[in-house]
Amino acid sequence: MASRLSMLRPQVGLLNRAPQLATRIVFNQLPKAAVTLGIRGYASTQGKQILLRDHGVFANYVPPDQSPSITDFSNWRLTKWRNLKNSVQNLLSMGLIKHKSQFDKWNSGKFLSEAEEIYKDMNDAFARGDRPILEEVCLDSMYSSLKNQLKTRNNVRWEWKYHGEVEQPKIVCVRCVGTTGLSKHGFAVAQVTVKMFTKQSMAVFDKKNRVIGGDPNKIHNVLEYVVFQKTISDPEDIWRIYGKIASPEKLLKKD
Repeated sequence: MASRLSMLRPQVGLLNRAPQLATRIVFNQLPKAAVTLGIRGYASTQGKQILLRDHGVFANYVPPDQSPSITDFSNWRLTKWRNLKNSVQNLLSMGLIKHKSQFDKWNSGKFLSEAEEIYKDMNDAFARGDRPILEEVCLDSMYSSLKNQLKTRNNVRWEWKYHGEVEQPKIVCVRCVGTTGLSKHGFAVAQVTVKMFTKQSMAVFDKKNRVIGGDPNKIHNVLEYVVFQKTISDPEDIWRIYGKIASPEKLLKKD
């Protein structure tokens, strides 16, 4: 879809389950394995060519919340190596995006500003139960997950407000995969993982406008790693949210 959403909607955040605190509100986990693009970049449905947009997560890297101490040398060395490897891959991928983007030149500042608005648009739409907006700002797997969550609501009103940033959005991982190598032509998809550390409040109200979950006056700091995707070889495509990646610490606690 060529046009972006209007930015005049209220800044409301996403609520996953009514009774839970905002810090525990997360999307369904993304696939861990990256899926590289092959020659089947497109599929045919009823004689029409459609773009396959769900390629998996190219890289599920997120930085650790705390770096290991040098006294734990093996973990410290492994963390440093992973960070260095990711930094090099980020530079190469950004260069590839700039090289292949014939329609919209890459600019990190512009992208982060747009990504933050998309993030708020999604949260706002999910809180209001606005499926058309969700479908516009989310890719298929994320939209399907959120749509299924909306179906479980039972005559309650959700309120989730955005109260600004704890930290400015930060790009932590960039990947670009295509079918034609370094050529400017051909199919190419970019994914960017952004660290979103924001202030949010949430509450759930029943039919009589009584609070039955959360607290509209209590602000939580919410840290999320959000994956954005765009088919950069398609002039009509825009950045959308593919999903979310949990930090390694959260995955370990979950296990």
